[in-house]
Amino acid sequence: MAPGSTVPTSLTVAVSAALAVQIAAFLAALALVSAGHKLARPARVRAAIEALTGVSATTAAVALVILAIAEAGAGVALLIPALRTAGAVLAATVWAGYGVALARAVAAGRRDLDCGCSFGESHARLGPYHVLRAGGLALVAATIAAAPAAVARHSFAVSLSTIGGALALLALVFALDQLMNLPSPAAGALR
Repeated sequence: MAPGSTVPTSLTVAVSAALAVQIAAFLAALALVSAGHKLARPARVRAAIEALTGVSATTAAVALVILAIAEAGAGVALLIPALRTAGAVLAATVWAGYGVALARAVAAGRRDLDCGCSFGESHARLGPYHVLRAGGLALVAATIAAAPAAVARHSFAVSLSTIGGALALLALVFALDQLMNLPSPAAGALR
């Protein structure tokens, strides 16, 4: 290619599509793991729903099942090209809802809640990180939902790069969660 020439549109679409598939695979993995988390730790997640929203234990138990089904459905749909946009919309909606619930709790000064956002008990105070994490995930999912049809329907090729990329992103999210859940040294954790 001559200096100063532009990248062909078809190559740009192919790269965009491949990246979108990796991101969709990451979102799918995260949604499926999140659904599994709700089924593995229902008491903790139900308590978090009650604390964040103020609903009764019965309503929280129903919400837990609905959220687990929604996350699992979004995860599966994100892996199927014909359903990817719908899965991304569903994932964006769920994560935006979490963001709203977390933002309301933080704004109300209810920062000592365990949001149920990670597999381990949270030692971190609820704060901007939790809100930004949920909002960021919703934004990424919305970006996949808004992708042009050529990108959104790109076939999901089971390849090492797609799986590796998705798992690497998932590991980064889990690592960041662990870092953000470390006890604060200012709170006397290093005594």
